[in-house]
This record gives sequence, C-alpha cells and structure tokens, in this order.
Amino acid sequence: MAAPVNQKSNRVFGSVAVLLTMIFLGLMLYAMSRDANVLPSLLVGKPAPRNELIWDNGERFMSHAVLGRGRWVLINFWNTTCVVCRYEAPELERLYREVVQKSDEAPFLISVNIQDSPEQVAAYKRSLGLTYPVVLDSNGKMSLDYGVYGTPETFFVDPSGVVRHRVAGEVDGQTALRFMAFLDQSENQNLTATQAMDAFAQVRAARLNP
Repeated sequence: MAAPVNQKSNRVFGSVAVLLTMIFLGLMLYAMSRDANVLPSLLVGKPAPRNELIWDNGERFMSHAVLGRGRWVLINFWNTTCVVCRYEAPELERLYREVVQKSDEAPFLISVNIQDSPEQVAAYKRSLGLTYPVVLDSNGKMSLDYGVYGTPETFFVDPSGVVRHRVAGEVDGQTALRFMAFLDQSENQNLTATQAMDAFAQVRAARLNP
C-alpha cells in the first residue's frame, strides 16, 4: 500500500517543482524586459562624489577641479568588453571634438574606464580613433562611489555640481546637449528622477525622429 502514496507524493513534488521553475523563469524574463533606467540612481539630486585618480596620459585627475565650476559635466563609465560602449564611443568623440574642446563654457566630458589596464585602454582608443582623455578607475573606487552596476552609464552633473540624471545605456552627443539645455530651463530645475527619465526619453525620441 505504500507505493501509491509514494507515487502521489512524487507527483505533488514534481508539480511544485515545475510551478516554482515557471515562476522563476517568469521573474527572470520580467527583469530582463525592464529598462535599467526604471531604477533611478540614488545620487540624483545630490552633489556628485569627488574623486582623485589618474588620466590615461599619466596626469592627476581631480574631479573637484571641474565639478561645481559653472559648467555641465558628463561622466561616462565604460569598459573595453562592453559592446554598447563601442558603439557609443564615436558619439562621445564627436561631442568632444566639436563641442567640449571649442569652449571653456561647454559641457565637460569625463570618460571613466572601469578596471581595464592602461594598455587595454590605449589599444581600445587606437582601434576607434578616440582622442578624448580617459580616467583610469583601476580599482573601481569611482564607479562604486557613483553606484554604477553596468556599462555604459552616464551621469549628468549640473553647473552647481549636483547630479541631475543618470542614463543606463547608450547616449549620443546631440541628445545629451539637448537634454542639458532642457534641464537648464527654469521650469525644469526641480524634476523628480522619474520626470527626468521621461523627459530624456522624449528628447531622445525627438532627436531620432525630427
């Protein structure tokens, strides 16, 4: 008489296992479908962290020399194994050459490489023809301070040194410039993180579909 009970128990356990597997897969698919930007950075509305590292040319990098100095700052985190970063880099190069280098009042670009060696960064820049300087975050300290969990991520820091928005994913130069101009408008000074996220999406859509 014990066999039928065992068979019934096995069927119950099997059904529970299948149900749990389906729930787990469903949660995974849901998480994969979510936009990473739905979870706003905890830094939004707060002063950008200050860091002292090294540029890839060997010179000392001190973020306090740029942040809060009356100009917008774009801080872009990336690494050499990031596929999206490879597509984004030429856009940042164009922004650097055509805007950043033209004026001391233009937005400043801080490109931060996460945990690659100087040799890997140099080879990467040569392969893509990049000329903008790169901050070497070799130990990941700066990315940790900013709460970076993937690449690329770009932080928009306003002229007073406050983080106004964080974008997880690719950013093009023209969208970045238009978005900063949008944030500069007096009526947009106190947007919530969600409002800023929606606004960035609208600015990007308008840029891609004029």
